[in-house]
Amino acid sequence: MFGMTKLMLKYIVSVGIVLSLIISGVSAHSESEDSQCSVPTKIILVRHGQTSWNALGILQGNADVPLDATGVVQAGNLANSTYNKTVNAVYSSPLSRAYDTAHAIASLHNLQVEKERDLQEIGVGIYTGYQSSQIPLDIRISWSTNPDFRMPSGVPNSTNLLDPSYVMDIYFKGESLNMASERTWEELTDIAKEHCGENVVSVTHGGIIQVALTQVYGLPITEYKSFSVPTASQTVLEFEPNSSVIVLPNW
Repeated sequence: MFGMTKLMLKYIVSVGIVLSLIISGVSAHSESEDSQCSVPTKIILVRHGQTSWNALGILQGNADVPLDATGVVQAGNLANSTYNKTVNAVYSSPLSRAYDTAHAIASLHNLQVEKERDLQEIGVGIYTGYQSSQIPLDIRISWSTNPDFRMPSGVPNSTNLLDPSYVMDIYFKGESLNMASERTWEELTDIAKEHCGENVVSVTHGGIIQVALTQVYGLPITEYKSFSVPTASQTVLEFEPNSSVIVLPNW
């Protein structure tokens, strides 16, 4: 009799465990479904206003070059263009040219700017502060054809630079196109998840917006330069409930 009771108890415990696992699975599935945004979310990618290096055609990478006089005006005009629009949050690259552009927009909407390092420009390492023509041809070819080719990290040689003031004795990390794309896309999708159904302004850099567009259109990342992204421009991405992303002409 005791053996039979013991057997029944084991059976009851086993059934309880199975039911518990089933319920947990259903609960996890429900939580997963709940976390999926059921309405479109817009991320407005804004390229910062002009800097003196933009005007000179110098690769800025992650050198902290500030807005010039034209860039300050562009940032103000950009902010004013959002006056009648709903802006729920503002994110920015930590570089001052992006942050100052973002601050102009955020101030108009009584918002704080959230700095995100993964929105900063593609790292060009020792070639920060160079014009494209000053970079060795083999490096330029590797960069434009191999998405895994990483720019060498280090301190730029400032001897023949037009304006060495923002790179002197500074170590810059080099990246590959794939490295920059992966960190940026992960950041944008995280922002979209956090702001379901909202309009989010993310102020970043030309190269970052270009590589993001190759992701949206399903193009090889080495074709990123086929997209024109002027300073102080807006590129509107809409993240759909079915996980697709489309580019809108406006917002």
